[in-house]
Amino acid sequence: MKIEILAPAGSYESMRAAMNAGCDAVYMGGNRFGARAYANNPDEDTLLKAIDEAHLRGKKLYLTVNTLVKEDERLNLLYDFLEKYYLAGLDAVIVQDVGVMRFIHRHFPKLPIHASTQTTITMAEGAELLKSVGVTRLVTARELSLKEIKNIRDNTDMEIETFVHGALCYCYSGQCLMSSMIGGRSGNRGRCAQPCRMPYRFFSENKLISSENEPYLLSPKDINTLALIPELIEAGVSSFKIEGRMKSPEYAAGVSYIYRKYTDLYLSKGKEAFLDFLKTSDYKNDMICLMDLYNRGGFSQGYGKTHHGKSMMSMTRPNHGGVRVGEVTGYEKGYAFIHLGEDVYSQDILEIRNNDNQPVYEFTVKDDVSKNDMLKSRVGIIPTKSKHRKYKNYTDIKNGYTVYRTRNNKLLDHIRDKFIKTDVKQDITGYLYAKQGEKLQLTLSLNNHYVTAYHNAVEPAIRQPMTKDKLSASIGKLGDTLFKFKELIIEADDNIFIPVSRLNEIRREAADMLSEAIIGAYHRTEEELIKKEEPKLTNRMSINDMRMNDMSINATSINVGVSTKDQFEIVLTYPDITSIYADYDGFTLKQLTDMAKAAAAFGKAYYIMLPHICRLKTYEQLSKDAAVLLEHDEVSGFVIKNFEEAELLSRLFQNTGQQRHLRLNHNMYIFNKDAKQFWRKKGIHHFTAPAELNENELRTLDLQDCELMVYGYLPVMVSVQCLHENTKQCNKCQAGTLRTDFLVDRLGKKFFVTTHCNGCYNIIYNGQRLSLLGQADKILDLQPEAIRLDFTIETSKEMKSVLQAYRDVFVYGKKSFPEFDNITYGHFKRGVE
Repeated sequence: MKIEILAPAGSYESMRAAMNAGCDAVYMGGNRFGARAYANNPDEDTLLKAIDEAHLRGKKLYLTVNTLVKEDERLNLLYDFLEKYYLAGLDAVIVQDVGVMRFIHRHFPKLPIHASTQTTITMAEGAELLKSVGVTRLVTARELSLKEIKNIRDNTDMEIETFVHGALCYCYSGQCLMSSMIGGRSGNRGRCAQPCRMPYRFFSENKLISSENEPYLLSPKDINTLALIPELIEAGVSSFKIEGRMKSPEYAAGVSYIYRKYTDLYLSKGKEAFLDFLKTSDYKNDMICLMDLYNRGGFSQGYGKTHHGKSMMSMTRPNHGGVRVGEVTGYEKGYAFIHLGEDVYSQDILEIRNNDNQPVYEFTVKDDVSKNDMLKSRVGIIPTKSKHRKYKNYTDIKNGYTVYRTRNNKLLDHIRDKFIKTDVKQDITGYLYAKQGEKLQLTLSLNNHYVTAYHNAVEPAIRQPMTKDKLSASIGKLGDTLFKFKELIIEADDNIFIPVSRLNEIRREAADMLSEAIIGAYHRTEEELIKKEEPKLTNRMSINDMRMNDMSINATSINVGVSTKDQFEIVLTYPDITSIYADYDGFTLKQLTDMAKAAAAFGKAYYIMLPHICRLKTYEQLSKDAAVLLEHDEVSGFVIKNFEEAELLSRLFQNTGQQRHLRLNHNMYIFNKDAKQFWRKKGIHHFTAPAELNENELRTLDLQDCELMVYGYLPVMVSVQCLHENTKQCNKCQAGTLRTDFLVDRLGKKFFVTTHCNGCYNIIYNGQRLSLLGQADKILDLQPEAIRLDFTIETSKEMKSVLQAYRDVFVYGKKSFPEFDNITYGHFKRGVE
């Protein structure tokens, strides 16, 4: 069995360091389409060099193409971006966008595709939908338990890759619009500004329930699953993925080395020996190394064995927490006396923290000091501008304050010396043939690659013959290549002469030939490409004319989403509302079926909006409920929010012979026409335009089969974490209820929070309502299939006012309308980069 250690490479240097440390593969971004746009991503030439070097080392390189791709980018940029890397032998691409998957599979058919964790796949049923577009590996959602991962393993033959170490998002990856809506930096486009690492206050029933000492309510600890390696392998994980493309080469190397060590320990010695090793001081020291490299308030083991909870959060500090190395036992006249619990080294950076874990003072250690010794250091003073007094005492240092190391200089130097300054080389076999009067020959081999270089005929020696030792010494100097001799066989006459320069030449030539043979074995030919299609010009006027002549398509159809019974009853009274979307999480099954009958009585189409997240428990319950709902002809269809629901309904339709309309929600990100085509092949022909495209991009996408969100509080985060449980206690909300609370950020902006206890997740909503009423003319010009309004926390009065205004403008063509407060145009004007 081989378990892949997959390391982050935010730069070429990080790639080299991680490979020297023992990883099997790296994932790296290019200068476009990667989810870490601010990493030190290589340019085209450097990335091509990196692909070749990975193959020389016997490793793999996966390219991140894991952003959402706009239609004009798909047409004009994506093919040219990938073509050279594909021909160079790129091992795989990591992809979020199903349209990009379809595009790559069509044009680069021999390129394996890995489904990014951004796809939010939680079950094998969702993963199976992606096989048709060449997906061979699933990167699981990070929130899954070991049991859920095992369930995926048992129900698909895809490779399974799981994050085992590093930063953890608060939100399900791929479901976060928070950075996008706050500042226009979209996580779906590789530009996340990490608002989850900012301070917030949490209010319930208008009362502050979060603690001032724990303001980082959305900041999870980094994960460390070193102790779970046996269970991860038993669950069927074949690739251990380390997060950290924004981190240093030292981080990539250090973490890769330790995970390689422990994975090999388990594979070679077994589970019992592995668990025994976890009791040793070596394990403790390795954990300290990982803490020194980076942690946030310590580590958690992620969601493998913990569903959620405060123990997984770093609520007092959102950045590197360092390692606790001591405690202040005395402070006098500008000097602190620190009793050390760990060794510290020259140039280490130490930080003194108060009882609230907040930093008070930071200083650099001058000399090595051993564990259990006393470190005396001049601290607690700050510079002044006074000519007479250069420093003044800073006396906010007290006995009992803790001391943390935030930089371990000795560890970093050790990693540099071992993994960055020195390359690990491949073992090769050499055969030198040197017979008088015959051509000099050098054959090199590595695995199944064999090359032979030839030089001039070997001459007889006149004075000093060339001994085998001398031949071995010259040929053995492989220098800055990535090779070293495991074995060098020399077959030579005794009385021969070969100039050293000739030996150098044949050695260099043979080494170059071997490199070219290894690299060339990965290269693909242009015949393996499906050439780029030229963009087709669409006669939009003819489409519009057809639509105007087709009375079954009404550009001003209004669809309304509701979360409460009161909201549903209000919508019934508006005859111009075309369809009602009832939130599955907001109602009992009986309520949903009763509402279906009521909607039909008022002549309205009736859809069920399914849950944002569909894990095993939800899937099983939804399967039962959907079967009941299909017995009611009044249920017109379903709004789908994840891959699992699409598969569930497809299977249910097939088994029952029933059919209903299906529409994709906006969080399924139809950014391009290839994404539409993917879903059409799955039987879904109606979409909701994504919230991150601007007017021009929506026009390019063509909205004739898309509804457009024009009103509502947009979800910006979906999280398995519960703010109530983490700040106060779990109040065990009753099934079917949605209690609303709110967060307040450091600028005073509100974000509303709903607790979905049926599916066990929270949704955080943007505190400003999306309202495009003032853009009505532009929206009508886009001619969407329908417009959509979603209601969540609005009062009855607010809802009626909004419905009246949108009906007057979009149905009756009125030009005047009320001005709503606290609104945003979202990305309709600005878009995202």
